[in-house]
Amino acid sequence: MIMISFEQTQQDVAEVKKDLKELKALLLEKAETTTGGETPIKVDEVSKLIGYKKQTIYKYCRINKIPHHRKSNRLFFFKSEITDWVKLGKQKTITEIEADTDAFLSNRKKRQK
Repeated sequence: MIMISFEQTQQDVAEVKKDLKELKALLLEKAETTTGGETPIKVDEVSKLIGYKKQTIYKYCRINKIPHHRKSNRLFFFKSEITDWVKLGKQKTITEIEADTDAFLSNRKKRQK
């Protein structure tokens, strides 16, 4: 049976505490960079931002169609996430569709050879 001295145990605990503090700091830093340190906005502001009725936004949250955060049964949003979500709905121009079609057809011909 291996015996660990009390001093060694204290050192180990101190090291674990230090590592835990560093990990916590990294997680907090990561959380800030994810949201850009921005302040959450409420559904009224989202409604004004994207022009949807509050009722529609609540529905989209219920079916997970819009990015949102829930804390203690309250909804929060980040402007950057909402803006990115809106950008995902971009409709391609005819030129972009033609370029995609040409690329697809040329790749298809390469595979058939």
